[in-house]
Parts: sequence; structure tokens; C-alpha cells
Amino acid sequence: MLFKLMDLHGAAAFFEKAGFKPALFFVVLALVMESVAAAGLFFNILVKWTGLVSAGVLAVAVYAVFATKGAGWLWNLGGVEYLVLWAAGSFVFALNAWKQELAKYGRVYLLTAAHA
Repeated sequence: MLFKLMDLHGAAAFFEKAGFKPALFFVVLALVMESVAAAGLFFNILVKWTGLVSAGVLAVAVYAVFATKGAGWLWNLGGVEYLVLWAAGSFVFALNAWKQELAKYGRVYLLTAAHA
């Protein structure tokens, strides 16, 4: 996220190379979605949804890396290992939040449980 903020034009060039057009729109969209996911997970806000948002954003990032650099696994060589790790972790957080809600209330709610 910091790379995108510090160099919007460089990020836009990467997004353009990955096939996201208009690139600047997708850079801003990525910044917004990453911020929502990070804040939600950090502050425990609607984790069942923000975890899925985070996993989705990271899945798109994996696609972008494959589209620009080709298939590579090791993160220190420009691969997707780190992205996949965090996508899987985010997905597990979301699944756990759904599971906890089901165990606590006997059902799942769209946003939050209504308290009487």
C-alpha cells in the first residue's frame, strides 16, 4: 500500500502492465480496498467480510504478479509465496468469524447480530 501511495505513477504503470485499465482507477480502488481490509482486520470490524475482502485483494495481486512476471513462488525472487500466505490467513480469519457467529447465535447474519 505504501508503494502505491508514494509512487502513484509507478503503481499505475504496474497495473497497466498487468492489464488493469484504466490503471489509475484500479490503483485508487486497490488503495481503498486494502485500507478497508487492513482496518477491519486490525480493529476486529466485520472480520467475516473484511477477511474475504483481504483474501480477494490478495488473489488479484497474485494474478497481477503472474501477469507481469510469470509464474514464480518464492517471494524474495518476485514470486507470490508471501501473497498466498496472507490470502490464506485472511480467508481463515473470515471462516473463523463465520464459525464463531454460528456457534454463538445458531445462525449467521448479513452484518452483525441484532441485540435486543
